[in-house]
Amino acid sequence: MSTAEIVIERIERLARISAYTWNLTRRVFSPRQAEAEGLVLAWMEGAGLSARRDPAGNLVGRIEGSIPGGPAIVIGGHVDTRADASRHDGTLGVLMGIAAVERMVRQGTPLHYAVEVIAFVEDAASRFPVPRLGSRAVVGRIDPHMLDFDDDYGVTLRQAMEAHGLDPEGLTGARRSVGDVLAYVEVAAEAGPTLEQSGSPVGVVPALTASSVLRITLKGAAVDAATVPMAFRHDALAGMAECVLEAERIGPSRDRATVTVGRVDAQSVPVSVVTGSVTFAVIVQSSDDDGRHAIVAELVAAFDRIAGRRRLEIAIERGIDPDATRCDPGLVGLFQRAVEASGHPIVQLPHGITTDASNMSVVAPIGSVLLRCRGSVGWGSAGSVEPADVEVGLDVLTLVLGVLASGSDTAPAAILSGRRQSF
Repeated sequence: MSTAEIVIERIERLARISAYTWNLTRRVFSPRQAEAEGLVLAWMEGAGLSARRDPAGNLVGRIEGSIPGGPAIVIGGHVDTRADASRHDGTLGVLMGIAAVERMVRQGTPLHYAVEVIAFVEDAASRFPVPRLGSRAVVGRIDPHMLDFDDDYGVTLRQAMEAHGLDPEGLTGARRSVGDVLAYVEVAAEAGPTLEQSGSPVGVVPALTASSVLRITLKGAAVDAATVPMAFRHDALAGMAECVLEAERIGPSRDRATVTVGRVDAQSVPVSVVTGSVTFAVIVQSSDDDGRHAIVAELVAAFDRIAGRRRLEIAIERGIDPDATRCDPGLVGLFQRAVEASGHPIVQLPHGITTDASNMSVVAPIGSVLLRCRGSVGWGSAGSVEPADVEVGLDVLTLVLGVLASGSDTAPAAILSGRRQSF
C-alpha cells in the first residue's frame, strides 16, 4: 500500500468515529474526539515524532532539528469536526503532515529546524462559540471569560476541558512566542470545484478569503392583498426579491468575489396579506479587501435606491469586517516551485474558508495549498480526494518542509527524485 493510500485509509478510519451513523460529527472534547485523538497520537509516534497534548488540548507531534528545543516549522490541521462534516476537513492536513515527516526521516533529509504537526482543537466552533480555540491559545488570543461559554446542553467549555483531562486554568500555557514558529503551512481539500475544472491536482493559496456581512431590514405595510391595488402597496417581500436580483447582478462583476443572500426572516402573515417586513443577510467574500469593500458600497447604494423607489423603510447593519489574511510571498513562491517540480501547472486560488492560519499569521509567515476534491460542494460528505492527488500533494509538501527545515534556499533534489516511501 502506498503512502497516499494509507493516508486515505486513515481518513476513512477517522470518518467512522462519529457521534452519529448518518453523518460525520465529532465534537471537540467529546468521547468520540478522544478516540480519534488516540489514533492520531499513535500515528505520530509511529512516524518518529514525539507526541503530546499541549495545555489547550492541541495534539503536537515534533521531530527535533539540530538544535533541541529550537524553533519549528509547523503544519496544522484539526481532528474535531463541525456537524455533518467532510471526512477530509482538517484531518487531511494532519495526516499528510505526519506522512511527509516520516518520508523526510526515511530519506535522511537534514533538519536544521524542528518540524511539528499540530492538530488544533475547536477549529469550526461546532460545540462552543470559540472558533479556532487551539490556535487562539497558541498565539495568545484567549479571553478567560471564554471558559464560561456553554454548548447546547449547558456544558461549559471549562467543564468539557476538565472531562477531557485538561486544566482550564492552564489554557494560556499553550502560547508560543514570536520566533518559536518559523513558518506555518496548511494542506486542505478544496471545498469547491475550481481545481476539478482546471485539471490541476494542487492549488497554491495567495490569501485566505475574508467576509463582509450585511443584515438588511425592509419595512413596508401589511395590508389586505384583495382590497389594496398593487400600485398602493409597500411590499417588503417584493422589495427583497429585487434586492436579491441586484445582488446577483453585482456579484459576478468582480473576479474572485462571491455575493450570497441567505437567512431570510419574513413577517408571518396569511396568504391573503402583503408582507410588511422582511430581514435578510448578504455575505460578500473575497481575498481582495478593496474589491470586497467596493462591492459592499455598491450593494448598499442599490438597496437604498430600491427601498426609496418602493417607499420602504430600510435599515442596514454591518458585521465585523476583517481584512483578508495574506500568505507570505516567499512561501507562495516556494509552493509554486514545488508544484512545478512535481510536473503540474500552477493554479492560484484563494482559500474560501477561515482557518487556523489566520491566527498563526500573528506569530509566523503562513503558506497553504489545496488538493483537488472531486464533486466537492464545501459541505457535508460530498467530494472525494483521490490517492494520486494525495501523492502529488505529499511530493509538494515534503519538498517545502524539507527546504524550510534544512534552512537552505534551494530544494534538495533527493526529496522529489527519491523513491516514494510508504509508512
